[in-house]
Amino acid sequence: MVLGIRFSHPLSQIVLVSMICFTCPGFFNSLNGMGANGRTSGVVWVTNDANTALSVTFTVSSLLGGGVYNIVGNKIIIPAALTYVLYIGSYLSDSNEFTIAAGALLGIGAGFLWATQGAIMMSYPTEENKGKYFAIFWMIFNVGAVIGAAVNLGPIINNATVNAVPISTYIAFMVIMSIGAIMGIFLLNPKKVIHSDGTPVSMHKYSNVGRETREILKLFANWKMLLLIPLFGGSNWFYTYQFSDYQAGGFFNGRARALNNLMYWLFQIFGAGLYGLFLDWTFLGNRKRRAWLGWAVNFVCLCAVFLGAVFVQKKFERGQYGCTEVTAACPAPPTDITTPGYAGYLINYMLFGMVDAIYQGFCYWLMGALTNDVERASRYAGFYKTIQNAFNAIAPQVDNSGAPYMVGLLVAWMLCVLGLLMAIPVIYTVTDVTEEVVDNLAGIEGEEKVVGGVVEGLPSYHDKEQAADA
Repeated sequence: MVLGIRFSHPLSQIVLVSMICFTCPGFFNSLNGMGANGRTSGVVWVTNDANTALSVTFTVSSLLGGGVYNIVGNKIIIPAALTYVLYIGSYLSDSNEFTIAAGALLGIGAGFLWATQGAIMMSYPTEENKGKYFAIFWMIFNVGAVIGAAVNLGPIINNATVNAVPISTYIAFMVIMSIGAIMGIFLLNPKKVIHSDGTPVSMHKYSNVGRETREILKLFANWKMLLLIPLFGGSNWFYTYQFSDYQAGGFFNGRARALNNLMYWLFQIFGAGLYGLFLDWTFLGNRKRRAWLGWAVNFVCLCAVFLGAVFVQKKFERGQYGCTEVTAACPAPPTDITTPGYAGYLINYMLFGMVDAIYQGFCYWLMGALTNDVERASRYAGFYKTIQNAFNAIAPQVDNSGAPYMVGLLVAWMLCVLGLLMAIPVIYTVTDVTEEVVDNLAGIEGEEKVVGGVVEGLPSYHDKEQAADA
């Protein structure tokens, strides 16, 4: 039982995968959100190169991740989660090359982990609960980042001169992540996960390499997925600006960065909770109307926070502050939590976190409105992560090229705006109930029509039980 719900209920399984992500990607995010993964701003290039290596392998792994999930099953999440432990451990080494190599391995693991997560989060809830289940996942997931950020902040809150994370923090993160990875053994086979009405989440037979290869390649001929590429790409591109430029660009000292980080992830929880419930609120109208309203809220919030960042970015330029040594030519970060005006900078960074949750929530909800099928959802999740990380492999290198911070901000903003505009034709296809044709179902030859996640014409478990009693 999880939260008083039977263990085979979809919500229990979503809470479980949320806890795995809470401990692994969540704590990883809290460290990444410090800027330079907690190192001093003078070695941002190492984290940028590690993030690029991560993104390149993440791109390939994500593309394959949906297929691997459909063939191997959800236990792939266990070794995938352990790659987060290795990566954090690399920061205990003096070898920058090891950190970059560990980033590449993490990309492989992350692709499999997020394909598993996406399959579960998009296909397990019924259609009326997809926003709520996203909110539950994203809130729990980001509690990990909040706790991790608090752990970061604790040792340095009373020290304005510290600009790097203590070694003990990295060790604590590794222990917590290891526990999270082990939790993967409790994930049930989708066939054993049953909705409240007795309908199984999945009726699929095991897939195979040939079938998955064909289905993955078909995604690149799917006009909806192609139109969503800028939307998906923008959702990771802006992290480089937020973490490496705004946060670790030398303007904030260590404890200001730590407090920024804590509030960023806290507002992820706030944004996900409100936005996820908003998308399921039937009072607003049918599902297509809610898709339009969700798009509008996303667009307005995104533009407001990036416009605010323009005024903050005018305060500093690349190379102006934040060297590893304090010299007359390269002064220390000028902004501490006690600096006049800091509250405004903090609020803008907090809202970056809220907008991230809203933007990614819209992506997941829109994909979830296109399918209820576990296999298809895993491939959509893999495609989503593939595009995200293809873009994210480029963004850190653009940053390393020395482009002005303001340029980085404007590029991130315009890419997200383009993504939202190109998503409009896909929104037009959203219906109140998803109807799709699926194959590879147990006991059924050929294709079957599935309406609202239920095979048309097949009796539910409750119908079968009533017939047996009669």
